[in-house]
Amino acid sequence: MVTVHLLGAATLRSGSSPLRGPPAQRHRIALLTLVVSAWPSPMPRDRAMSLLWPDRDAIAARRLLNLAVHVLRSALGEKVIASAGDGLLFTPGGCTCDLHDLHTAISARDTDAIIDLTTGPLLDGFHLDDAVEFCHWLDAQRSELVHAHVDALRARSERQQRAGDLHGWVSTCRRLVAADPHSSLHALAFMRALDATGDRAAAITHSVEHARRLRNELALGADPDVVSLADTLRRAPAQPPIEADYVRAPGQPTVAVLPFRTLGGTPADDYFADGITEDVIAHLSKFRNLRVISRGSVMPFRERPQGTTELGRTLGATAVLDGSVRIMGDRVRIVARLVEVATTAHLWAETYDRELTDIFAIQADVALQIAAALVAELSRDEQERVHKVPTRDFQAYTLFLKGRQWHTKYTPEGYERAVEYFERALARDPTFALAHARLALALAEAAETGHVPPAAGYRRATAAVTEALRLDPDLGAAHCTAGCIKSIAEFDWTGAERAFKRALELNPGDADTYNQYGRFCAGLGRLDESIALQHRANELDPLVHRMDLVTTLLRAGRHDEAVTAAEAAVEVDPQHDRGRATLGWAYILTGRNAEGLAELERAVDMSERNSLWLGQLGLAYGRLGKADEAANVLREIEILAATTYVSPYHLTYAHLGVGRIDRALDWLERAVAERAGPVYSIKASFLLAPLNQHPRFHALLRQMGLG
Repeated sequence: MVTVHLLGAATLRSGSSPLRGPPAQRHRIALLTLVVSAWPSPMPRDRAMSLLWPDRDAIAARRLLNLAVHVLRSALGEKVIASAGDGLLFTPGGCTCDLHDLHTAISARDTDAIIDLTTGPLLDGFHLDDAVEFCHWLDAQRSELVHAHVDALRARSERQQRAGDLHGWVSTCRRLVAADPHSSLHALAFMRALDATGDRAAAITHSVEHARRLRNELALGADPDVVSLADTLRRAPAQPPIEADYVRAPGQPTVAVLPFRTLGGTPADDYFADGITEDVIAHLSKFRNLRVISRGSVMPFRERPQGTTELGRTLGATAVLDGSVRIMGDRVRIVARLVEVATTAHLWAETYDRELTDIFAIQADVALQIAAALVAELSRDEQERVHKVPTRDFQAYTLFLKGRQWHTKYTPEGYERAVEYFERALARDPTFALAHARLALALAEAAETGHVPPAAGYRRATAAVTEALRLDPDLGAAHCTAGCIKSIAEFDWTGAERAFKRALELNPGDADTYNQYGRFCAGLGRLDESIALQHRANELDPLVHRMDLVTTLLRAGRHDEAVTAAEAAVEVDPQHDRGRATLGWAYILTGRNAEGLAELERAVDMSERNSLWLGQLGLAYGRLGKADEAANVLREIEILAATTYVSPYHLTYAHLGVGRIDRALDWLERAVAERAGPVYSIKASFLLAPLNQHPRFHALLRQMGLG
């Protein structure tokens, strides 16, 4: 089956392979667009000739038209473009075409289908230099489709407002202002929706952005109604934040998706089964009325050391999805069953025997069947997001899965190989938004942890996440990564918080977003809010994200709680170097100095003398009066820095350990300038406490917008 995409960048595909060469020539794409747009009427040949070849005489234009029709029929099928008198008629059924589907939805006034099918401007970026009239025709067609899209969004937003679907209302209004950014009516609706969810600050910020857009793009003054609403919101009593995003709703069903097992293959094939596991989890995390245990907590149970229901109890789940994958040539057999933990009853089971290229439909169906079995009511937006296909190139998806598997190793080699695979996936499909987002995340993490120089890493990460959001503005993972980059690399605190909140609107069950947002709040000194967010992350991912919570508890002075939490985390994963180091600081801050040093020394050994833990060990030695040991650590780090990249943030710790305050500040200022390490978190850091009263430290905070 041939697939024609005319919305966004124009592409023709046969199966998963793009059609290039003669059928993709620009005038032939333009002709196909004319014929499809005219449906259900035929496109007159004379009209097509005058639009596409205005400078040719009638005989030459007719010859070019006939050749174009012949080439398109050969590529798409003889019946796709039929002759109707002296016109050309598009015949549905011979191939699939997104523009035809959209016109059908507009004729039927199916607002949800119109929104779902509008994936980009008609022939985005397309032009014909020698056919000015066609370009005028194309602009008019684009305008008509934009109006249809805006009308559909407006109808949905009004429906969501009436139904009390506040988060859906915000999401749709956000798309409205993106589609029609100068409309004061849409700006007002968006501001009211934001205020209804408790995000009054964002509503007021949007009024400022709207005024700036009118001034810069249209040379108009601010809209009086928008200004008036903003003033009203500023004067209104403060609203408490909506707690529903941070705490688990009573009785909310919880699902643990155990790693799908690979049958009849080799361990090297596990990446595909892991990909199914992670994608089903990602789908489920989009459902507000369902809680799903995140990837990090389920992956350790690939070998099923306990029974299914026992594993469910370990993870705090009410239901467990257990499944297997068998690949047979170009087909896949997936068996899935949902088991209730309390009763061991089978709530749902299904066997899928499909083409490999049907994998996205299978994943979406599994997620929807789970929601139905657990009686989790879904909004229209949630159902639509599940059905969105990330790429139409199966090989690109396979490369993406391999990259994601490398990424989760969180090692220098893992980051390097992940970036390589993500870039190969994008070479096959540059429109693969999720691959752009995951590439951005891998680059940003490698930059923050010092595995790559920060400047280059963040520059590439910013470009990748910007492209991801351009391709898919509703991709929650991209908004979360954008929030991280804005806070770590740009110190754009307002923009970062907006990105994190948007990510939670789109993926309300994503543990990583809660955790990253919690880290952000901790860096700003909003410790109570940070702890609430990180507790939510722990609920969703009970075996992961523990150490960020411990660190925030230490920042908040809740040292005894931190010790208890850190000991529990280390018991779960005794070989985690960060867990050992954080437990060490919890011990030191509660006066258990010998135990604390022993844990930090273990972290250094486990990490093969990683400069981060070396620097912290030197700092601990210095705090506890072990000057010689602190000096030895500084020398070791300086020797290491002579041959490899060492983050200036790590050198800050080591110089603090030997009491060189000014030298430590030199390195910290360099770390801030280079965006090296988690410098966004220095404001409330207990490790940097010796600097808290120094004028240079306060100047640094003011420079970062944290003063």
